[in-house]
Amino acid sequence: MSSMAAPAFFCLLFILTITTTIIATSSYAYAQKQPNSGCIAAERTALLSFKAGITRDPVNRLGSWGGQDCCKWNGVQCSNRTGHVLKLDLSNATFMDGGINVWCMSSENPKSLHGKIGSSLIDLQHLAHLDLSGNHLGGVGVPIPTFIGSLKSLTHLNLACMNFDGRVPPQIGNLSRLIYLNLQSSLSHSYTNVMHSDDISWLPHLRLLTSLDISGVNLSAVGNNWVRVVTLLPYLKVLNLSYCGLSLPHEPMIRSNVSSLETLDLSFNSLDTLNPAYWFWDAYTMKKLDLGINEITGPFPVAIVNMTSLEMLSLGGNHLSGIKHRVLDGLCNLRFLNLWSNEINQDMAEFMDRLLGSIPLGIDKLANLKRLYLANNQFNGSIRREHIANLENLEELDLSYNSLHINSNWSPTFSLRYAYFARTNIGPLFPQWLKGQTSVTYLDISDAGIVDYLPAWFWRAFSEVKYLSMSSNQIKGRLPATLELLSSVHMLDLSSNGFTGQVPRLPKRLEQFYISNNSLSGPLPRKFGAPMLEEMVLSANRINGTIPTYFCQLQYLQVLDLSENLLVGQLPLCSKGKDIKPNLKTISESALTQLSVLMVRNNSLSGNFPELLQHNPQLTVLDLAHNTFSGELPAWIADKLPSLLYLLLRHNMFSGSIPLQLTQLGNLQLLDLAHNRISGTIPHGLANLKAMSQNSSRKSYNPLLRLHVRHITVSFDIQSSVSYDASVPVVMKGQELGYTSTARYMVDLDLSCNYLVGEIPDEITFLIGLENLNISHNQLNGNIPKKIGRLRALESLDLSFNELSGEIPWSISEITALSHLNMSYNNLSGRIPLGSQLQTHDDAASMYIGNKYICGPPLSRSCSRPDASEDHPNGNRVNNADFYLGVVVGYVLGLWMVFVIFLFF
Repeated sequence: MSSMAAPAFFCLLFILTITTTIIATSSYAYAQKQPNSGCIAAERTALLSFKAGITRDPVNRLGSWGGQDCCKWNGVQCSNRTGHVLKLDLSNATFMDGGINVWCMSSENPKSLHGKIGSSLIDLQHLAHLDLSGNHLGGVGVPIPTFIGSLKSLTHLNLACMNFDGRVPPQIGNLSRLIYLNLQSSLSHSYTNVMHSDDISWLPHLRLLTSLDISGVNLSAVGNNWVRVVTLLPYLKVLNLSYCGLSLPHEPMIRSNVSSLETLDLSFNSLDTLNPAYWFWDAYTMKKLDLGINEITGPFPVAIVNMTSLEMLSLGGNHLSGIKHRVLDGLCNLRFLNLWSNEINQDMAEFMDRLLGSIPLGIDKLANLKRLYLANNQFNGSIRREHIANLENLEELDLSYNSLHINSNWSPTFSLRYAYFARTNIGPLFPQWLKGQTSVTYLDISDAGIVDYLPAWFWRAFSEVKYLSMSSNQIKGRLPATLELLSSVHMLDLSSNGFTGQVPRLPKRLEQFYISNNSLSGPLPRKFGAPMLEEMVLSANRINGTIPTYFCQLQYLQVLDLSENLLVGQLPLCSKGKDIKPNLKTISESALTQLSVLMVRNNSLSGNFPELLQHNPQLTVLDLAHNTFSGELPAWIADKLPSLLYLLLRHNMFSGSIPLQLTQLGNLQLLDLAHNRISGTIPHGLANLKAMSQNSSRKSYNPLLRLHVRHITVSFDIQSSVSYDASVPVVMKGQELGYTSTARYMVDLDLSCNYLVGEIPDEITFLIGLENLNISHNQLNGNIPKKIGRLRALESLDLSFNELSGEIPWSISEITALSHLNMSYNNLSGRIPLGSQLQTHDDAASMYIGNKYICGPPLSRSCSRPDASEDHPNGNRVNNADFYLGVVVGYVLGLWMVFVIFLFF
């Protein structure tokens, strides 16, 4: 080989070696795949095993999971180079601007996957991104799987809102590459954190984290250690610890070096101070700070002035008292300020001067502000134009529930999208300045002191509104024949005003319509539009005629309240296909099957118990009271209406006996059958009424649900909504009372004014949740159950006008909550038990009137008098028997003596 050819030969040899190595490596990687496959066989098997653990897939999201190439399956992403699965995203969560997951606020996502997370996922060792949020892959007693900590390649892990239970596994601390971690726990109505952690020492091992959300996880057992742990995450930008049961240390903390933090959410905790000595963040980097729903007291914190980068500040739901200094001088970037639901008792002019600074010094102050919420405070005085002249970018303003006055000719410089002025004084004339606010999509001027006619320009000016409430004013005027001009409206509340005319044709997109307590008259239109209607409340008007069958076509209708009108006839028969009789018109399969509330009380409706209700298994409130319904109560009520909470049938003409099946309604907590023609006995099996058999102590509800829904939702940038709160009338303590927000707690059984016979079943004493028991005005006999004292929650007990006998059980003295008791007009006897609730009322004696043979306080008849035994029915019966026996014996002996005398003489 020549000297010239040698270098070329070695060069060619080197190239062949490199090429061979590349080909061999590629061949090895290719050999790991099946023919015509885009993913690794073992990883495809792991995914199929995961799918096998899914028991329910409502929207068929795993429908594409078949065939060889798993890299083309929905939610799966592979490496183009190696074929390994890098990403599995089956999320089913909708996150709002504030970071709150909308499905964490409800019990269940209707599109969620159900099942469990199989351990087969451990074979996806190259997985970098795992997102299963918003699915129901947990449950009671099901914690986050510990094998998650073995997926060492993960940089993104999202297991939010999956209904996990138990302790957060510390094995997550093994995922040292994590940049994003979200374990947000579902928020139940009882505000009970099902997920918890008593040791978060694993968190500092995740030093690369830039975003951490463990909201809803109970960290109360961690104590103040959470502050120190958080400071050991140097790259953290987003931190959400809301709903975690946190408190601050009792002593000032050493300032930390968390200099990267931009978003901090500590809302819904027990923090009680804003003293900078207790803070662990760097105020100069903060952009979003949410400290809402805590226990922070005192004036507006002066230290906020140093947070010059701040864009969003929420201090709503605390105990702030006002502003003493000009504290927002440096907050030129602030876009969102929320101070609703505090205790700010201050003149609005003074507050605005200190918030913005004096004019003209404050002319550029808060010029970027777009959202300002000051509702639910104690502001007084008036708001003047000069106070907000520089807020030209303001889009959302909430001044609701304050003692403010806004002049009718006020001319704001801004153009609002959200305008909330509920329970402020913007009347008595209808505010003309609203005419210029044509960009408004959410308008609330309810209870605002308006006493005027609705101007003609109103409907056209707000044709783009989505949410409109004008309730609880004295607005007058005749409604137009159609409201279809409001083409975008979803919620319309005109209740408690003076509107006249007939029910108009409704907008196509309308979902909630409230116009109760007005002066509408005439019949309901045969068709009134609004095919998407969910809630319709027309109560307390003068609407007459019959109920049109058009209601049967409203397949989304959940709430229908036609109470207190002049309606006649029967409820429409909305039959489903297979149940239709030959002479009835066919209605669609989905017709009127979503009802949860039906109230038609105080009309003149007639007919039998409504058959249409057989197709409404989710019905919770049924009020047919004060009508002329008749016939027997059907046995199918329990089977077809298993969700019933309130059943009110009083003042009708129902007859027959109480179906035994009615006792199978386990959720029923209010049953009112009073003033009917019901006969027979009180059914045994009352103990099956589980909702009445539970302690009625008040539950601890989620604070979020206790606050005004509008303010809560706006503060988290969730669209406003209205939840119908029906007034449930209950006859209690001798009078009819209307319960609204407290109705959820009422436990009531009223069978009075019927023709019931027989004894009071002992099973009634198992209904320990009862607060009102009325079985008066019947023909019941026998004794009062001896263990009636078990009903310790009773506030009202009426057994009057029956034929009850025997003694009053002494256990009744154990019912200390009794404030109304009536046992009059029976055949009771013996001593009245001792108990303050049985003797000390002003009308105590009247509680026992009509019972001739009872004695003791509060009656004047003493049980120790000599003639007391003679007054006792049992005592009289014994003495009379002795008397007659003596007479008979004496007569027989006398006759025998006469016979003996004649015999011997």
